[in-house]
Amino acid sequence: MNKLTDWIKRHQIAAFFIITFAITWGLGFSYDAVMNKGISLLAPLVMVATCGPALAGIIITAVSNKQPNQGTRKAFWIAFFVAWVLSALVFVGHNTFFNHAPLSPILVGFTLVLVVPVAFVISMVFSRIPAVRNYLSSLIRLRNVWGWAFLALVIFPGLILLSIPISSLLGRQSITSHHFPETGLVLIGLIAVKFIYQLFFFNATGEEVGWRGFALPRLQVRTSPLIASLVLTLFWGPWHFFLWKAEGRPVLTWQYWIESYFLAHFLITLIFVWICNRAKGNILVAGITHAAMNTAFAFIPLQNMQGVNLTLLVAALVMILADRMWKRLPSDHPAVYQAPGFSEKNIELPQQ
Repeated sequence: MNKLTDWIKRHQIAAFFIITFAITWGLGFSYDAVMNKGISLLAPLVMVATCGPALAGIIITAVSNKQPNQGTRKAFWIAFFVAWVLSALVFVGHNTFFNHAPLSPILVGFTLVLVVPVAFVISMVFSRIPAVRNYLSSLIRLRNVWGWAFLALVIFPGLILLSIPISSLLGRQSITSHHFPETGLVLIGLIAVKFIYQLFFFNATGEEVGWRGFALPRLQVRTSPLIASLVLTLFWGPWHFFLWKAEGRPVLTWQYWIESYFLAHFLITLIFVWICNRAKGNILVAGITHAAMNTAFAFIPLQNMQGVNLTLLVAALVMILADRMWKRLPSDHPAVYQAPGFSEKNIELPQQ
């Protein structure tokens, strides 16, 4: 066991990808069982599987912690209870408004079981383990990054809307014939419900805690944001394999991965990395970006992605050139990982 923990401490990035895929792919069968075979009792496994990146980050951070536990368990359990109730309300609200599921004691009870992984991830912000608490602190904090949070909220919806006239100029019909379920304030309310649901399940909690919260800062110790984006793209897409397969996407064909995946997801990842770095590595900002993108796609179904890809390409090129993303960030940048206790003041200089 000591050899394993030592290896994890020394190879945190490799350990992250291994543990992430072990959790998500190990439970990957549950996606098809729940979505296509109606085995609802396996839904808790889907929740755990989709929290794979976050759980991997928490496990490795806890293993690598070198400081004694601090604080009391009371703060953690209060945080867990609050996150548990909020997550349940979000899940039930989304299920009621979008799936029109009747509210019943059975549904509420089952929901309280389903949301435990999400509540656990959120409550670990108040963990007694100092390294874990520091790692997750920005999941519930927007201090000094409110402007970037607003940009995160609008950047992908704006780019997707902009792609519609671009597709028309290319002679492509980008948007399908689609009627919104409601209009006016009711539509705004539905968008808000969908966004909050995406934020909790699982764009901020399950995914961004891991991809941008844990992996990105460590990748940027040795690589540029551009290379880090490419590395994350290579793992982020395949991580979805069992989910996408259950949804009916042709993931067993090379054509899908070459034509439909790599370009679009690399551009999306790069934009995520850019805004996360601009927001000082803030996990919540990354989660808002992710949730806003998925919400926009849910309400603006597109017939083809050519216009979107072209729009994303232009935006990504502007970001790359403006921030010179081919260059490594300074070692003291907030979005670059520093081992706990590291400080330039602690480095002894040779005597002259």
